[in-house]
Amino acid sequence: MEVNYGKQPPFTVGIEEEFQILDAESYELVQRFDPIAESVGDPLHVKAELQQSTIETATPVSRTVGEAVDHCRRLRAALRDAAVEHRALIAAAGTHPFSRWEHQAITEGERYEGIVESLEWVAERGVIFGLHVHVGLQNAQQAIAVANALRTWIPELLALSASSPFWHGRDTGLSSSRSVIFQGMPRSGLPPAFSSFEEWELAMERMVKVGFVEDYTYVWWDLRPHPRLGTIELRVCDAQSRMESVGAIAALTQSLAAMLAERHDDGGPLPVHPVTLVSENKWLAARHGLATDLVDLQHDTVRPAREALLELVELADPWAERLGCAHELLEVEHVCSRGTGADEQRAAYEEQGSLLAVTRQIAELTAAV
Repeated sequence: MEVNYGKQPPFTVGIEEEFQILDAESYELVQRFDPIAESVGDPLHVKAELQQSTIETATPVSRTVGEAVDHCRRLRAALRDAAVEHRALIAAAGTHPFSRWEHQAITEGERYEGIVESLEWVAERGVIFGLHVHVGLQNAQQAIAVANALRTWIPELLALSASSPFWHGRDTGLSSSRSVIFQGMPRSGLPPAFSSFEEWELAMERMVKVGFVEDYTYVWWDLRPHPRLGTIELRVCDAQSRMESVGAIAALTQSLAAMLAERHDDGGPLPVHPVTLVSENKWLAARHGLATDLVDLQHDTVRPAREALLELVELADPWAERLGCAHELLEVEHVCSRGTGADEQRAAYEEQGSLLAVTRQIAELTAAV
């Protein structure tokens, strides 16, 4: 296994965004990845996903969140302009409000065709869109320790990012239907805690050896080590319409990872809690977003999700100052005040009574880079 921890400066950032490709008139998902990607002409940073109606961007390795967000803005602008050439739009949210999975074409290629052959309907119905944040760490043991501890706050990060209340033309009653849909996939959801990198590595090697997976990138947990890139990868978040929200999530993730890494290096205790307890908080976040209460697993006390997030901002702030992402971290407070993407989508529906209007709003916010 290729292990590249420590090859980059500490706490570098990479951001991956999955975008919907919409027809410019109907706002339905449309299969136009190939011509849009060809027009952008950047195969290193613009990539295919499982469906032809999805297009993914990946930033270069960035020293700061601000630098990564600037890359995201440029990539969004390039996609937006290329989509216009092909009578299309791009949109970022965890789900499309009304298009159906049955109408989406699968991307050609060994990886994606193999996934569908293996998983059938479970993969085919996964017309969902995420935001992934990579944070570079200095060694493999540090990466495992940080991943174990950061897992505790996956519910808060999901509540902050929830942007998928609608699916197949109906309000699901969830704030993040994407996270619930994705958990139908094998090797998804919350990861277990590992005592060492060697334990994680052995688990991945055994999965490959017995034929469960081709390599560890087929393990789609909410948070995973990515040793080839020298990072841990947060995968739980819904895609974000607002560029500012991308920066907020990246800043909170980077700052918390840096705080946990420093504690680990100093030999201090890290918060590692049973997956059964974290999963209950995660369900509440998926169901209600910022409107829920979450349990503080350090003290077994209950407080509102907004309060929990503001506590995390306060905890992360000293590291955000050192890492240069204090400005982006402040946006967490703005989301807590304004509401998540899910809140904004529901407000648009209540005001206009139309999922077409909701989808138009998502596309307009996405294009406003």
